[in-house]
Amino acid sequence: MRSSCVCKKNSSFKPYIVYKNETVFNDYEGTVIGRCENCGILKTFPSRKNKLFNPVTTKVEEYERRKKEFEKLFARLTASVEQRVVRKGSVLDVGCSSGILLSLLKRKGFDVWGLEPNKQAFLYAKKILKNNISNDTLSSYLKKQKMKFDCIIYNHVLEHIEDVNAELSLIKRALKKNGVLIIGVPNTHNMIFKIRRKFWESLLPNEHIWHFNTKYLVEYLQKQGFEIVKIGFEDDARRTYPLLKRVYFTLLSLLNRIMGTGEAVLIIAQRI
Repeated sequence: MRSSCVCKKNSSFKPYIVYKNETVFNDYEGTVIGRCENCGILKTFPSRKNKLFNPVTTKVEEYERRKKEFEKLFARLTASVEQRVVRKGSVLDVGCSSGILLSLLKRKGFDVWGLEPNKQAFLYAKKILKNNISNDTLSSYLKKQKMKFDCIIYNHVLEHIEDVNAELSLIKRALKKNGVLIIGVPNTHNMIFKIRRKFWESLLPNEHIWHFNTKYLVEYLQKQGFEIVKIGFEDDARRTYPLLKRVYFTLLSLLNRIMGTGEAVLIIAQRI
């Protein structure tokens, strides 16, 4: 398989995970996750028959239903902004969904702004952010205004974006010198993925184009002119799973902690 890649080449991808004759993942039938033979990153190749593949989808109703839970989940990210950005500094959340994270930062006194290309999620966020939310991508937003931000957040968004290189160029246009970039993504360099492979819940190949690992993303950001300030990991608690499954995943999470990794990675970087 040949396709464009983050490594800027018309790369050859070798099948890494193939969804074929599926009984568990009917919605993924025919989808292939390929590994770039040049740089090693994983990329989703949806089946042409798959009408459900949609990288700009957002589970906004679920986020609103579990709002209190997500507020707790965002506590670490909120604390990271407080540590790295001066109070009342400007924060742009790209792909802000219903605006839960921005509402927390707004309470902390930050000048918050959001972009959300999904219309339904945008309407939820607009109730909170009023005129500080746009139904846009960063590309279309920057054509209309030239504001620069102290902090830009991509929390589980970068894996949905086809042209990562173009997006990083836009980020550098919108971020102040010495500004902070916070990126959270699923991390394929973790024991749960290595053991469960296509059964790993965070793959979501009907939504995620790219499947990053920590080392790849760190090196990529460094090449783009960012200094890595902090790296943090987190595993899904799977609180709704039956007891035996929770015990099983607790043991796998322990392996992740021993290995110094996790299912999700949060990278804080500073533009230099």
